[in-house]
Amino acid sequence: MIGTVHDSYVRGNAIHHTYNRAVTIHGVHYLEIQNNVAFHTMGHSIFIEDAAETNNVVEDNLIVWTRRSWSLLNTDQTPACFWITHPDNIFRRNRAAGSDRYGFWFDTQTHSLGPSFSKDICPENAKLGEFIDNSAHSMGRYGLRIFHNHNPRVKPCSPITADDGDNPSILAEYKNFLGYRCKRNGVIASFVGHVHIVNAT
Repeated sequence: MIGTVHDSYVRGNAIHHTYNRAVTIHGVHYLEIQNNVAFHTMGHSIFIEDAAETNNVVEDNLIVWTRRSWSLLNTDQTPACFWITHPDNIFRRNRAAGSDRYGFWFDTQTHSLGPSFSKDICPENAKLGEFIDNSAHSMGRYGLRIFHNHNPRVKPCSPITADDGDNPSILAEYKNFLGYRCKRNGVIASFVGHVHIVNAT
């Protein structure tokens, strides 16, 4: 909950056999989470907590065997290796290998939550920072899940009208995703606006 950070990072760690996540990004911006391995963690492994956190860089991490928890949040009963509540963050070259449910879950919120709650933060209509060259295999359900909504707009908290003239859409590209051996789908989306899934396998 320290806001904008510079020169701060979580880098090169082995995090294993935890009962509560691997890395929690809570009320921070511009944090770097790089080159970490997490194994046999409970609940969402890389966890963006309040849906207010932006411009964090999550890259080159390996998350293995994310397990469900019955004692954390309700969503931790269906955990993700990467639980993403605000899309305006950077995800590059991450590997999700085995989860009870999901690899990457964009669980975008209408407004930010918890201590960061604000009606002036509207993640489900925010731009996508970057999502490129990520992969997920052996998920209990989906490799990449976009749910609830992702409908990026120039003004995320302004009304969306029928003609879009006052609040045009922004393109969000989820690029070069690889999903395999997932028990349901590699990629699934609920309600999306100007979203492209580019070069997915």
